Amino acid sequence: MSLAPARPEALAEPTRKVGPGWILLYVLANTGLFIPMQVPTTFLMPAQIAEIDPVGKVGGYAWVSMMGAISGIVIAPLAGALCDRTTGRFGRRRPWMAAGALACAAALVFTGIQTTVAGIALGSLVLSASFMIIGAGIAPVVPDRVPVAQRGVVLGWATVPQAGGMIAGGLLLGLASGFSAQYALMAAFPLLIVVFAAVMKDPPLPPGHREPFSLRAFLAGYRISPREHPDFVWAMGSRFVMGLGYGLGTLYMPYFLDDVLHYEQLFPGRSTEDGLLVVVGVNCLATVSTVVLSGWLSDRLGRRRMLVFVGGLTMAVAAVPLALSPTWTMTLVAAVILGLGYGVYLAVDTALVTEVLPASADRGKDMALANLMASLPYVLVPPIASVVLGDLGGYPSLFLCSAAMSALGAVLVWKVRGVR
Repeated sequence: MSLAPARPEALAEPTRKVGPGWILLYVLANTGLFIPMQVPTTFLMPAQIAEIDPVGKVGGYAWVSMMGAISGIVIAPLAGALCDRTTGRFGRRRPWMAAGALACAAALVFTGIQTTVAGIALGSLVLSASFMIIGAGIAPVVPDRVPVAQRGVVLGWATVPQAGGMIAGGLLLGLASGFSAQYALMAAFPLLIVVFAAVMKDPPLPPGHREPFSLRAFLAGYRISPREHPDFVWAMGSRFVMGLGYGLGTLYMPYFLDDVLHYEQLFPGRSTEDGLLVVVGVNCLATVSTVVLSGWLSDRLGRRRMLVFVGGLTMAVAAVPLALSPTWTMTLVAAVILGLGYGVYLAVDTALVTEVLPASADRGKDMALANLMASLPYVLVPPIASVVLGDLGGYPSLFLCSAAMSALGAVLVWKVRGVR
């Protein structure tokens, strides 16, 4: 009886650089993830809810957003832990990517035919769960297959869809009429993930190296020891606070344009959705302009923390013009500044996280926890925003809170000691 190798390929640290073809397919897979993740929640769900309940749209959107985010609290780490323990000839990551992509497509079609806020909330819940399943497979692919010295540039290219997906998806929505058709159009994108899963190399995990799964071990996985893994804990803390700042500054932009700027009165003949598309477009172009360069630069310099700090601080600065002068011109200025900072932050922060993962056997679970720190703030943003908008000064106070959180998140990254 032959013994399993001491360190199988599935758990080894990657040393061979990936080629342009692999990077292209990985970028397309991220396109299939981020367009349906961002576009419905930014363009479709707010308009869908406003059409169903114009008076209660703020509260309704908060409820729907919370339902979607809450599902990730349990599903993301669970899917990541199970993905790490998946054995079979198809590998660990590919089955989860393919299954999640198909579930995502079905959830999008379902949400598109809903006529109640409760129905949209259910669709958001299932849709969020499908993203967590996809993420369990796709997030650890980089630490699985890409060497440390190449991760900045790979993640720079891979986050272009995250940076520019909203404008591309928003423009594509014009090709379809009606919510059901627009959601169906979004449902085609997850098929790109299936293509990547079908062709990527995913070494199977030998059963002898599969760690046993138990509920106690799973729940213990939520608790990362600050003493044993301080860098990972600080990286997650920084990411959580940054996510809170970003969410406070962007989640309610559709209603800001409508209720504060009165966009349709400011530009007769144009809808609020048109204004949102302009803001998103300006922001996305600014983000794309820096995301690849910053990832490449972090590889060349070997310095991740400084770039994450600069990006976060720039994002904080972006919220100040809107707090002091809530005009259409300042909205565009803020969108540019936010985009530039977010582009610097996005890829470099992810590359930094991959360098402080606690164990190679738990990459899926640990990346899921790290990504949860970026999405979990969206559970808190709606109730915080509702209080701030209602009782604590309205949108100027909301944007100042966004600036404070972004600045704090930028400062916290310096607590990560194991990465330059």
